Amino acid sequence: MAQSLSASGLPLDQAYALARVIEERLNGRRRSPVDVAELRAVAEEVLAEHVGERAVQRFHDWERLDRLDRPLIVLLAGTAGVGKSTLATLLANRIGVTRVIPTDAIREVLRSSFSHAVLPAVHYSSFEASAAVALSPGRNGDNDLAGFARQAEAVAAGVEAILERALRESVGLIVEGVHLVPGMLPPGLKRRAMLVEALIVVEGCQQHQAHFSQRGGQRPAERYLRALPQIRKLQDFLVERARVHGVSVLENASLDRTLAEVMELVLETVRLSGECEDRRSRVVLQGGAEH
Repeated sequence: MAQSLSASGLPLDQAYALARVIEERLNGRRRSPVDVAELRAVAEEVLAEHVGERAVQRFHDWERLDRLDRPLIVLLAGTAGVGKSTLATLLANRIGVTRVIPTDAIREVLRSSFSHAVLPAVHYSSFEASAAVALSPGRNGDNDLAGFARQAEAVAAGVEAILERALRESVGLIVEGVHLVPGMLPPGLKRRAMLVEALIVVEGCQQHQAHFSQRGGQRPAERYLRALPQIRKLQDFLVERARVHGVSVLENASLDRTLAEVMELVLETVRLSGECEDRRSRVVLQGGAEH
């Protein structure tokens, strides 16, 4: 029950506290067994009393996640060191999605398939891709952005292929990575999927630096700290694109809070989709009655 409540957007400590309230309320009824409908009714009753009707609505929306008519696809963009990989893993556990794909894995596949001479941009990290265009002028003379743009365009083809497969198989999917540039994917995707997009950022330079300092030995911090100006430049570029294309920008100052905000985006998308389905059903019924 605590996991279900937290999946609907509540902080984990509050979810556990309310699960205990639900347990005590069921114990007080002295009836056994308790069927699913009664358990759900008690949970909604406790949510309404302790949190409010909006929490009950989110709980309803979360329950609809396994009954969607289109696959749920979540795209979490962000530069190195903003915590998007951790968020993607936690989100997958909450919404029951088993496929989480980083765009860096797609870049690795491209790097192993195409030589440096054929596709040089994918042979560098996103913040080092300027080396692929070192001899040519970049975006407004900026080779950091020009190299990244070339790399993102190459990776986008792989992202599209993965999304197409998810749509064909009608399975949920989370994709995370710096290469998810807002506005780069085909616009028709929104009509075929339950699409949720967010850009994860770290606002302060010192906070961003601290994220790298906390990394383990497999991803040495020194390399990222040296490239922090380039990484911050890429973040500014992604924020600019997100604002142009209406993608939510979420500051990851607190992992729990940011996870709750991403969950809210997911549940809001599900709720709006349900309202659209209801409206379509009413139109069909009304048209049939008139006919």
